[in-house]
Amino acid sequence: MRSCAARPAPPDGASRCHERERERRISMSLAAIPQAPEELHGLARAFDGFTAATARLEREYATLRARLVRLTVEVEEKNRLLAESLERERRLEAEALRQSRLAAMGEMAAMLAHEVRNPLGAMELFTGLLLEDLRDRPDAVRLARQVASGITDLNHLVTNLLEFTRTHVPRKQRVDCCALAEETLRYLADLAAAHAIVVERRYAAPAVFAVADQHLLRPVLLNLMRNAAQAMPGGGTLTIGVEAGADGTRLTVADTGPGIPAGAEADIFRPFFTTRAKGTGLGLAVVQELVVAMGGTLAVASEPGRGAAFTVVLPAAEEEA
Repeated sequence: MRSCAARPAPPDGASRCHERERERRISMSLAAIPQAPEELHGLARAFDGFTAATARLEREYATLRARLVRLTVEVEEKNRLLAESLERERRLEAEALRQSRLAAMGEMAAMLAHEVRNPLGAMELFTGLLLEDLRDRPDAVRLARQVASGITDLNHLVTNLLEFTRTHVPRKQRVDCCALAEETLRYLADLAAAHAIVVERRYAAPAVFAVADQHLLRPVLLNLMRNAAQAMPGGGTLTIGVEAGADGTRLTVADTGPGIPAGAEADIFRPFFTTRAKGTGLGLAVVQELVVAMGGTLAVASEPGRGAAFTVVLPAAEEEA
């Protein structure tokens, strides 16, 4: 017996209409496909142009992005430089104000120092005479020595004020640094004795010469020696070294005190900076100014707890014929 599905269904009107519509659409699609080679080449050229334009746009986009990155870096760098410039300008303004105040203080200090120095000289002279008269009275001598020490300290302060405010024009000559060091040590004898300080001399020769101004070199050595002695109130060793080095004549003043606090090596040469409870902070500023005026250099080496050593290097003097 035959299946119904095997027999073809008789086409009705609706099926024929649908078939004709499908054939019409296929014909229209086939007609839309370019048949001539020129049309195919045109499409290929259009596609190539689109591809090239896309690649060009991508390259331009990458270039713009790279330029944007460079501009961003440049702007950040310029902002950093601007901030540094503003900070530097602020520091310069503060330094200019500080220098102006220092100049005004210097003029006033110089005037006061000149007025004070003359009576100080008389007081120092009379105190020396008093010490001579009190030789047989130990208690009175002790008190008189304290007065003399105070006058010496005040005289030293006045001298530093004058040196700090004065314009120095060195008169360079051949100076025996060993002899000048010995002369300066005599000014320090009372202070060294009061603090139980042992003086150690390290002279490379009996006489070592430098080209300097002895009137400027003397306060340099005195300031360095006083600072060293004051750094050892409980006693210690003060070492004075003089030698001829490859870079010039070297004068070294070293102590066995507590040393310079870490990070303060540059500040100690700044006027009015001091690490002591008492002190004006002018000594090392004066020393540096005088050394530079004589054409020399000043260096410091220190280790906390192991003392400090200051080295002055001056031009060496030629041997006399």
